[in-house]
Amino acid sequence: MHKADVARILLNIGAVTLNTVTPYKYASGLLSPIYVDCRMISSFPKERKLILDYFVEYIDSFIGRNNVDVVVGSGHSGISLATYISEKIKVRMAYIRAAAKDHGKENVVEGVVKQDDRVLLVCDLFGTEGHVEHSVEVLKNLNTHIACVLSIFDLNLNIVEKYLNETGVKYHTLTDLRALLDAAIVEKKISLVEREEILKWLSNPGEWHNLRKDSIEKDVEQIKRDIAKVLLNIKAVTLKPTAPYKWVSGIFAPIYCDNRLLMSYPNEWKIIIDSMLNIIVHKIGVSNIDVIAGTSTAGISHAAYVAEKLNLPMVYIKSKPEEHGKYTQIEGKIKTNQKVLVIEDLISTGGSSIRCVDAVRKAGGVVDNCLAIFTYEMKKARTAFDGAKCNLITLSNFSTLIMVAADTGYIKPEEQEMALEFSKDPAGWGKKMGFE
Repeated sequence: MHKADVARILLNIGAVTLNTVTPYKYASGLLSPIYVDCRMISSFPKERKLILDYFVEYIDSFIGRNNVDVVVGSGHSGISLATYISEKIKVRMAYIRAAAKDHGKENVVEGVVKQDDRVLLVCDLFGTEGHVEHSVEVLKNLNTHIACVLSIFDLNLNIVEKYLNETGVKYHTLTDLRALLDAAIVEKKISLVEREEILKWLSNPGEWHNLRKDSIEKDVEQIKRDIAKVLLNIKAVTLKPTAPYKWVSGIFAPIYCDNRLLMSYPNEWKIIIDSMLNIIVHKIGVSNIDVIAGTSTAGISHAAYVAEKLNLPMVYIKSKPEEHGKYTQIEGKIKTNQKVLVIEDLISTGGSSIRCVDAVRKAGGVVDNCLAIFTYEMKKARTAFDGAKCNLITLSNFSTLIMVAADTGYIKPEEQEMALEFSKDPAGWGKKMGFE
């Protein structure tokens, strides 16, 4: 009842935060990629009223106001919630401390709770901390009758529920994690990759973080190979070690890359974008990005695709400011201190990418990462990004692509050796191989 509505309320007031890169630590010590703070409800009167109306509707339909003598809040977070509900159904209120005071009356229960009272116990969340179990034990020791335990949210960990089932206590939550994830997808608050990661956590919360760390590097290495295959298959990258290309710079090279071809291959392009989303979720963190920025022109379409998938603002950066109009270099809006992820299609020397990073920083944005499809792995690029204090992450690279090309028979073993020499000395490769 109202699960989707309550889930949307929590999403819209910012009560739900995600971070798959730097997980949240619960009081129990459990690490999680999601944190739900139902206490936020108190700061939003309109949404608070809706939540309370849902509670009262449940009480009237399944418990009955006349069957409740006292509303008891569990822990700090339950105090305000118990206050609101007790006022709505016009019964007295009390709350239970996490532990007895070490001074004064040394109370663990504040307010009046009498033997044989019919108690409505309320809290904000069924999670891992154990405050609900503690409150139930306190009430049982007072010889009360617990009519029901009400909560706004259930993390679906089945810890609190298992305890309540074993003790024969009725309970009800307005919404839960699975309903929230469904709503978040519909509202475009999270990506499918983030949803999948949270479900992985839910299936094994205790081991999730360790399993995640072990799998990330394996996933990244597999992505490099998969992307290399895609680029070779659609000829976005072509190799001719024995009859090399001559670049605009005059350099002879065994490789030519045109990632703009991806736009014409929707299925392959989706693989690229899904891989970008995978990297963003697992290595950068969606919570560490406010704006997606594409480099002009080849990075624009990829940035637009990623921004749409993540429901984030997008801008693009030109190679230099216009010489007319507003003389802008960045199209779109970047606010001061917004965290910007720069999306590139190809990294050669890194010079044009760093100029884009600098442009964003001059506009007030914060750039810590640049995500590109492919890199030639030139030493000059590594030096440029290190000097700019910007982390370069690429889906695939020159050495991986050459290895995949050799494994699949795209090039011969002797051509593989010739090609691998290129990234060591791009400017001198042509002469060394006898093409100059």
